[in-house]
Amino acid sequence: MRTGKIIEINCRCGCPLFRYFKAGKGRLLKCLISRLTDDYVGIKGAATFSRPICPQCGKELGIVMMIHGEPALKLNQGTIESIRI
Repeated sequence: MRTGKIIEINCRCGCPLFRYFKAGKGRLLKCLISRLTDDYVGIKGAATFSRPICPQCGKELGIVMMIHGEPALKLNQGTIESIRI
């Protein structure tokens, strides 16, 4: 795997959601489920087209889709804290 860093993803309400291995630069738009290191919400076991929510505030985090043949969470940008590497 490429070089990168593990980042903590939090909801805007401050609730920790998951830790993710981010490879490359730029904004975080989608999270491949295979790169999740710690999952506090239960995204790893989610079905395709499910919409995980924040356990604390109840906002929708995004939608689980197949992207390039792998399951990934396409994030709602208004729900998570903005992260740019």
